Amino acid sequence: MISFTSSIRRQLLCWLLFPIIALIVIDTAFANIFGMEIANDAYDESLIDSANAIAEHLQADGASMSELPSTAVSFLKVSKNDLFFYQILNSRFDYIAGERTIPPPVKMLKRSVPYVRSGKIADVDVRIACVISRPEGMNGDFFIIQAAETTQSRRALIDKILLSVLIPQLVMLVIIALMIWYGVKKGLMPLRRLAEAVAKRSPTDLKELSEEGAPKEVKPLVESINSLLEQVRADREGQQRFVANAAHQLRTPLAGLKTQAQLALREDDPVEVHHSLEQIESSAERASRLVHQLLTLARFEPSRFQDLEVVDLEALAATATRELVPQAMAKSLDFGFEGSGEAVVVSGNAEALHEMMVNLIENAILYTPEAGKVTVRVQSMDGVSFLVEDTGCGIDESERGKVFERFYRGNITSTPATPGSGLGLAIVREIAQLHGAEVTLSGRDNEPGVVVCVSFSALPASQKVEASALSS
Repeated sequence: MISFTSSIRRQLLCWLLFPIIALIVIDTAFANIFGMEIANDAYDESLIDSANAIAEHLQADGASMSELPSTAVSFLKVSKNDLFFYQILNSRFDYIAGERTIPPPVKMLKRSVPYVRSGKIADVDVRIACVISRPEGMNGDFFIIQAAETTQSRRALIDKILLSVLIPQLVMLVIIALMIWYGVKKGLMPLRRLAEAVAKRSPTDLKELSEEGAPKEVKPLVESINSLLEQVRADREGQQRFVANAAHQLRTPLAGLKTQAQLALREDDPVEVHHSLEQIESSAERASRLVHQLLTLARFEPSRFQDLEVVDLEALAATATRELVPQAMAKSLDFGFEGSGEAVVVSGNAEALHEMMVNLIENAILYTPEAGKVTVRVQSMDGVSFLVEDTGCGIDESERGKVFERFYRGNITSTPATPGSGLGLAIVREIAQLHGAEVTLSGRDNEPGVVVCVSFSALPASQKVEASALSS
């Protein structure tokens, strides 16, 4: 059974929206990186300017350098929302003035190249700008000036950049989702109309569904449903014909039973009563055989046929032959089986193939005169074949295509009294077709009789391996 765990609409929405959402997430990540670079570039320039302003006010004698007044520090602040720190070190990284907790530079500094890095002061994220100042009269010595600032303003700028990118994208995502949902809904309308058309059908309405107006993607489904309806219609018509023919065929033996029973009830002569009882037995046997064949046909309808398996055809044929030895002996027939002595494997249903073989062999015994000959063979050259050859009256070449029809008997009996219902070869053809096999009838060379051959396809390599396993 085919199971769908979710609706097609939901699956389509997921497949279409997930890539868009993933792209938005990736775009937001890149926007965050670029926004951070933009914010740092803008604020770092101001921070470098503050460091240079401190450098310009340094005294020539670094030892007498004192702390900057608070008014000067507030003037040097880049943003009113951030805290500002500064630090002055000599060339030996000795502290001179400012905030002691600012970490010293970690790389070699060049006088003309400012250096900006990220750092922490008391576990608070800061950006630190570092410049070198060499006042006149320092005799080669220099000062290291570091200006640091917290990052609240930078983060606020980055958030604004992200929002300016993300909000339009989210609005666009909502609009796209609504458009996709509506488009999928409209696109699936043909399936809904198809479902409604099927739901309105009665169990007996098996006419084809119309493909008019169906999209190209839906037409294969409509064609498959129509093909299934055609098979169901053919199966139903076949069953109706079968039931009608079966009812007609059953009337004859049942009517015979009733007539002979009425005659036996009216007779006083024991001989006549015995004769009527023999006729009753004959009619009952014919009715029993007919019912058995009807049930066989019903059981092996294609719609009820089970999965195929690996079957040893030679072993089945030998078993079927042994079962019918008593019937052959009752007619003094030369009855035998010829096999290859090893497993001959086909893909099939053992029960169905056994029934096919029994019907073929039983037909041969039934239509072969006493003291005649019936031979059963299994061959495995150029494919696999099951053959039954008899020395009966044979079948006219003009009727060989008709004898496989249900209830058709034609001129195939040795005498008019030969019992039969015309179902044996129909069962054989039905089972052979289920196995992809071909049934052919041919005469014997300048001799009376007929040869029935059921030819199976050549064995696949996998089945040949299983054949070797069965024979070992």
